[in-house]
Amino acid sequence: MTAGLARVPYRWPVAVTFEAPTEDVRKEIPPAIGTLTEVDGGVRLDCRAENLDGMARMLAGLPWPFTVSAPDELQEALAAHAERLAGYAGRR
Repeated sequence: MTAGLARVPYRWPVAVTFEAPTEDVRKEIPPAIGTLTEVDGGVRLDCRAENLDGMARMLAGLPWPFTVSAPDELQEALAAHAERLAGYAGRR
């Protein structure tokens, strides 16, 4: 059942490249999330997302540097999430 989740036609096609060994990424990102492909310098995740804020939160929880290839709106969601976290870090 969960293997089919990667093929659900959610609104946003997403492409992200992680600077990490393939084996490490496979341990953290199950096949139900999307397709992982080895590329120069890391591993590319191709998937779909209905909610880019949720995708930003998921990506922020992973331990590797990454580059978002698509969509541009995910980069905006990541920046907004980082701003929220920075605000929380400043609380006393």
